[in-house]
Amino acid sequence: MTPRAQEDGVVLVNVLVILAIAGGLLVLLISSQEASLARVSRAADAAVAERIAMGAEASVVDALRRDLDDAPEADHFEEPWAKAVIQDEVILPTGRFSVQITDLQAKFDVNLLADLTAGTQEFARRMMVAVDQPPETANQIARILGAVGRIARLEELQVYGVSSEAIAAMSPYVTALPVAGTINLNGVDPFLLEVMLQNRGQAAQLIRKRDTQGFLSLSDLRNVGALRPQNSGFTSNAFLVDILAEAGDAKIAMQSVIIRRNALGSKAVEIRERRILHDMPTPE
Repeated sequence: MTPRAQEDGVVLVNVLVILAIAGGLLVLLISSQEASLARVSRAADAAVAERIAMGAEASVVDALRRDLDDAPEADHFEEPWAKAVIQDEVILPTGRFSVQITDLQAKFDVNLLADLTAGTQEFARRMMVAVDQPPETANQIARILGAVGRIARLEELQVYGVSSEAIAAMSPYVTALPVAGTINLNGVDPFLLEVMLQNRGQAAQLIRKRDTQGFLSLSDLRNVGALRPQNSGFTSNAFLVDILAEAGDAKIAMQSVIIRRNALGSKAVEIRERRILHDMPTPE
């Protein structure tokens, strides 16, 4: 090979090396830009999902506040406020969306045992028997709450010696309300209603009536020969709201505990607790 040919070969190799380096840099630049665009897109999706969820929560708060003016005498999910905000899962242009509301006063408030009455204690003992637990457990819980006061969650009782088995057995029918409240007969479980009335036939008739019209009234109880049980009523002021909102790759599943106050002419709705169950994706 001549010196000239050798020089031409070296030059060609150098050119190819330079082109390869330039090509690699271009790929890195494009990849970096794509990664930046992806991060921006994820952040935008997350912001949209959060706005949808927060907007839905605000709609529930507004609906519950208006209900205090429009129909304070009863609360159930056949009311206009509930039909306006409860939404089964649908597919929006942004993704899945749903709003579900749970009446927290559909269960017995264990905190009632902190300020014990003979009727409340007797019902608690009867309920323990109904869920196959020792009736003495009701006395134990009453002593605990009498000493420590209200609790935020039923599971806290385990710290003070109540068995996990008893808590599991109670949990479908017992809760720890964030505010004082009676059991709303418009949402109470049929099993718990039977325990409250101590009359299976009356309970069955009332459940059929509720299934038909969506709610119960004092006249419905009278029509089946039942008296309104102690610690029961037809209204609620504590609700759990579950919201699912998606936007692109972002998803937010949010739980909010919403409390209403309607006393001495003062009406208010507040968000007592908010939890993000599935957070939005973090940009890389």
